[in-house]
Amino acid sequence: MNKIAGLLGMTAKSGQLLAGTAAVEAAIKRRQVFLVICAGDLSPKTIKNFAYLCQKHEVDYSAYATIAELGHWIGRPGRGILGVKSVRLAQAIKALLEERPGDPSLIKAE
Repeated sequence: MNKIAGLLGMTAKSGQLLAGTAAVEAAIKRRQVFLVICAGDLSPKTIKNFAYLCQKHEVDYSAYATIAELGHWIGRPGRGILGVKSVRLAQAIKALLEERPGDPSLIKAE
């Protein structure tokens, strides 16, 4: 298991993770999440909508893994969009996402 998977699992167990489109979208608008992770195999329209929403509300965003992998790591199958509510856990996950060579999928909020 990779480090990102371990951190996502720990974030879910600590109650600092939101899963699902409606919950994450509402939390972005209320500025309650610090990192959004979308599965890479979601529809292009969904990925584009969440990328726009994150940029608009200045939330870091990344497309990473698949729906099956994300759901397995957090113990909730079928979840393709995750929102991290903890600043520290979001920073730790972002650091690991930035370490991946040749993968510019992390979009930082400006």
